[in-house]
Amino acid sequence: MGTYPKEVFRKSLHMIGVAGVIVWFYTLDDWRQSITVTLAITVVIYPMLYLGSRIPGMTEFFNARKKGEYAKSFAALFLTYIMVAAVCWGYFNQRILGVASFMAWGPGDAAAALVGKRYGKHKIGRKKAKTLEGSTAMFVLSLFNVLFVLYLSGLFSIPALILVSLITAIVTTITELKVLGGYDTLFCPLAAMTVLCISYMIIL
Repeated sequence: MGTYPKEVFRKSLHMIGVAGVIVWFYTLDDWRQSITVTLAITVVIYPMLYLGSRIPGMTEFFNARKKGEYAKSFAALFLTYIMVAAVCWGYFNQRILGVASFMAWGPGDAAAALVGKRYGKHKIGRKKAKTLEGSTAMFVLSLFNVLFVLYLSGLFSIPALILVSLITAIVTTITELKVLGGYDTLFCPLAAMTVLCISYMIIL
């Protein structure tokens, strides 16, 4: 399998995980219960994924870049959910802000990788590891997704909605550009959450 199909496979798993996290926001009624169950799942599944990555041939079979990549990504995604859910759902009682935080990052991150690998020509960012084309795709998807989610929420007026979505997309895109080593799974949703929650406090 060539490099690009492998990236498509990896980002397909990425999007399944993001979609699962978003659905999880509405699966249980209490944020404490949701966080507790998430933590329990992480404690059980992470060792299984990590040990599985040590089986010869498994890393190559699942197109992981290195051993333990999926275990690391899984733990980062679930632990990020715990933090975002605690703040957006637990403190502000607005789980939709948590959904917007992940939507600001997830689809855009996948688009950045796929567009960057296929069409990227202008290297930018730390160690020139990202491309202008990929980051542009990240910004466009992030902006559209946050606009859509916040519009459905009805939390902001239209002018505020546009401004908040624009700032969130810019901050998330810059974070994705700066962060290397797969840590965007942690830092991008948290960056988006910070903008969204501060905006929520200021505007409302």
